[in-house]
Amino acid sequence: MTPKQALEFKGRMLSLTRARVVDPDLTAITAQLRDFARQMPQAVQGMPIVLEADTAVDLGGVLAALRDVGMQPLGVVDGPLTEAARNWGLAILPPEASGKSRPLPAAAAPAQAPAETPPASKAAPAVAGRTATRIVGDPVRSGQQIYIADGDLVVTTTVSPGAEVVADGCVHIYGALRGRAIAGARGETTARIFCRRFEAELVAIAGVYAVAEQMQGDLRGKPAQVVLVDGKLKIERLDW
Repeated sequence: MTPKQALEFKGRMLSLTRARVVDPDLTAITAQLRDFARQMPQAVQGMPIVLEADTAVDLGGVLAALRDVGMQPLGVVDGPLTEAARNWGLAILPPEASGKSRPLPAAAAPAQAPAETPPASKAAPAVAGRTATRIVGDPVRSGQQIYIADGDLVVTTTVSPGAEVVADGCVHIYGALRGRAIAGARGETTARIFCRRFEAELVAIAGVYAVAEQMQGDLRGKPAQVVLVDGKLKIERLDW
């Protein structure tokens, strides 16, 4: 007798955030997570996390801290956390399948840009304490995360839903912004976000954020810039 079909399996690309433990101090980890959640509470709710570490860490404590702020740990990168992860029933992922790490806005140490970040780039002279401008010529696809330390990020095409672009300076998007854009990641309040077609899931400047539900006005789908005025985000029409 053929068993009744009760499950249907489907493959799907899932956007994951990889959190790399750079300091095993559980107190510091907990404090940083709480600070991130305080700044961007809706962004962290349900955020799928894959943990990576170069050394041993109190995995149970880290999992509790992640869940306490609303994040959802799914697994670990194969390495020092593997054995402990099996005890906690977490998935073990190979490095190439685990997503890319990024800093928490206005809180974390710099991270390297993802290895598969589109190679098209060129430097610009340093301005106001920043280093180089990074120019990305290919679409930023769902699941990609790009972080530019001490500079501006220019995307000449589209940022897809589920993608995230982060810069310590300004973020310029010459196509549609359909994912997440974070400018002033280290607290620069004069940073701005510019885009030709504003359809963002989330925008943030210096830790002040807004999500899609808060951005359904007349500028949806139009050229726009996001600025920080008196501690509040302001979305303005931008004439190209």
